[in-house]
Amino acid sequence: MTNRDKNDCVVHKIGGAAIRRRHIVRAGLAGASLAAVAGLSTGAQAQRAEFRFRMQSFLGPGTTEWDVLVPRYVKRVAELSNGRIQIQPFPPGALVPTFEMLDAVGKGVVDIGYGAQVYWRGKIPFTLWTWGIPFAFSALDHYDYLWHETELLSIVRAAFAKHNVHFLGPVYSDEWGATMSRRELRRLSDFSGVKIRSFGLGAEIWKSQGASIVTVPGEEQYTAMSTGVIDASNWGSPDGFVAVKLHEVAKFYLGPSIIKFDMEDQFMSMRAYNRLPDDLKTAMNLATRIYAVERATTSTINSAKAVSVMRQAGVKFSSLPPEDIATMQRISSEALERMAGKDEDTQRVLKIIFETRDTLGLRPADI
Repeated sequence: MTNRDKNDCVVHKIGGAAIRRRHIVRAGLAGASLAAVAGLSTGAQAQRAEFRFRMQSFLGPGTTEWDVLVPRYVKRVAELSNGRIQIQPFPPGALVPTFEMLDAVGKGVVDIGYGAQVYWRGKIPFTLWTWGIPFAFSALDHYDYLWHETELLSIVRAAFAKHNVHFLGPVYSDEWGATMSRRELRRLSDFSGVKIRSFGLGAEIWKSQGASIVTVPGEEQYTAMSTGVIDASNWGSPDGFVAVKLHEVAKFYLGPSIIKFDMEDQFMSMRAYNRLPDDLKTAMNLATRIYAVERATTSTINSAKAVSVMRQAGVKFSSLPPEDIATMQRISSEALERMAGKDEDTQRVLKIIFETRDTLGLRPADI
C-alpha cells in the first residue's frame, strides 16, 4: 500500500482487460452498498442538505470498515450537521484509482478520500513515518496522544494544504507486519527469493533477507496471490486478511505484527472544506476522530474472531523467534536513519515521534 517507488518496488501491472472487469464488478458493489447507505440520508435530512460530498474509500465491501463503519460515519456527519451535510460513499477504484486519491481530492474530482498515510509518500515524504514505525508504540492512547496532543496534526495539515487538501485526521488502523504466504515461512532467512507485497520499513526488512517487494493495491492482492504474482503479503490484522479472503489462497501466517496501529487517513478537498461554516468544519473533524477510535477498537475484537475462521480454513500459525525479532528491530532502526531524509518537515515529524516514544519509555529493546 504505497505509491509506486522505482527504488524500492518491483511493480507488477495486471492486464487492462482484467482491470476493466474489476471496475464493472466494483460498480455493481457500489450500487448495492450505496442503496443501503442512501437510507441514512433520505427524507427531511436529504431535503435540508446544503452540502453533498462524494467520498471514496480504499476499503470496500466485505470489510467492517465499508459495511459498518463508513455508513456509521455518514450517518454521524449527517447528525452532527443536523442534516446539512450528506456524504455518498464509493468503494475502492469506483471514481479514481486508489493511489491517485490525493491528487483527485486536491483537484476536486473527489470531495473526500479515505486512504492510508503511506500512499502519499511520493508527494509528502514524511507520511512513510507518520503511517507507522515498527516497534515504536504499543497502545491506542499512545497514538492518540501523538496525533492530538503534540504539534504533529498541525504539521500534517500544513503539508496536505500544499496539495489543496484539508487533512481531516488520522484513522487508527489495525496491527500491521504479519505475513500470509503460499508456502511456509518460519525464519527471516526463509524470505530469500520471496515476492512479497509490502512497503515502508517492513519492506526494508524483507529486502535485507533477499525478498522482492511488489506493489499492488489492497483490493488486488487476492488475485495477485492466487495467480502467483506475489508469494506473500503484509496487509494488516487477521481481520484484515480475512476481509480480503487471503486465507483462501495463502495458508501460512507468520507473526508477529511489528506496528500496533498503522495510520490510515481521511482528507477533504480544500475548496469543499472552505465552503463549510466553522460549525460544520468542526463536525467533519470531530466525526473523523470518532471514526479513528472505532476503527481501532472494532479491528481488535474482529481479529480475535478472525483467527478461528483462519484456523477452520486450514491456516497454520507460527511466529518468528526472538533472535529474528531483534534482528528486525536493528534493521528497521538502521533503515530509518538511512531513509529519513533531510527536509525540515520530516525532521520535525521524527523529532515529535521519537520524543513521544522515549517519554513513554518505549524504546525498541523494551517491546
